[in-house]
Amino acid sequence: MPDPILLISLFGGLLLMALAGDLLVRGALGLGRAMGVSPLVAGVFIVGFGTSAPEMFISANAALNGNPGLAIGNIVGSNIANILMVAAIPALIFTYRTGGAGQGRALGMLLLATGIWIGMTAILPLEPLMGLCFLLVLIGYTGFSIFAARHDEIAGRGSHHADAVTLNPPVWRAIFYVPLGIAGLVYASGMIITGGEGVARHFRVPEEWIGLTILALGTSLPEIGAGLAAAFRRRGDVVIGNILGSNVFNLLGAGGIVALLGPFEVAPMFQRYDHWVMGAAALVFAALILLRVKMGRLLGLALLLVYAAYIYGLVTGTNIMALVQMVRG
Repeated sequence: MPDPILLISLFGGLLLMALAGDLLVRGALGLGRAMGVSPLVAGVFIVGFGTSAPEMFISANAALNGNPGLAIGNIVGSNIANILMVAAIPALIFTYRTGGAGQGRALGMLLLATGIWIGMTAILPLEPLMGLCFLLVLIGYTGFSIFAARHDEIAGRGSHHADAVTLNPPVWRAIFYVPLGIAGLVYASGMIITGGEGVARHFRVPEEWIGLTILALGTSLPEIGAGLAAAFRRRGDVVIGNILGSNVFNLLGAGGIVALLGPFEVAPMFQRYDHWVMGAAALVFAALILLRVKMGRLLGLALLLVYAAYIYGLVTGTNIMALVQMVRG
């Protein structure tokens, strides 16, 4: 039986995750207002970057320790979980609408980053030059988006709400909340991952599986925590921005850092199954945003069922070619 301390670490981390997520969302909204940008942009860059910190730290650490399968699995699995879980769980609490102001720009970057990752890793290993390109694209996108968002707000095309002043904390408190929330999420993620990874290794699970499941779920918990905090504050724009920002930072930020430490070969299992699921999830998310869908309990449950099917396929060894053969007969 796994060490009981691992289980204590797991549940203690979950409690800390909820508290830290609330602090981060409140701080991000306050800072976003002070910077003159919308809650969506605060969600993409402040919440998105903050909740992606665990992926960056853990993937870099795994790469440095000679476990590229763990690092890549963490990035890919987190992006899948972010869409199929982080978008779904808040929808079980309250209905929110997708497709607000500025979401198209962030969505375009997500689709571009996903396509670049899948295409380049299919023909090349993760190597330093690729990592440098990823990071430069991320820096350019960040600067351009903040500039464009401020311009939109000045022109009156932003998405500020009239109640923002009363709901958001003052700037001095927001400045304190954001780093405290990020630190809490990173520490809580470490607690949860330590417990989950210890249990997985006790049962001798392969490192790619650990990266795609235990680490991916663990490092997606900050996004879930921030999403739940945004849901309770009825901030659907922050929920969407959190997902868009986190996935872009995962691919270009965490992926870029891992590539800088390379070269690392990408295991064939990613091309056979997981990259296809990540690409399909991004397209589904794009459709939800472009169609301005109302995310309610039914859609939330459907996304969770799709995620459960993905995990089942991963555990049973299902891949795209196997599915094609099943359909043919």
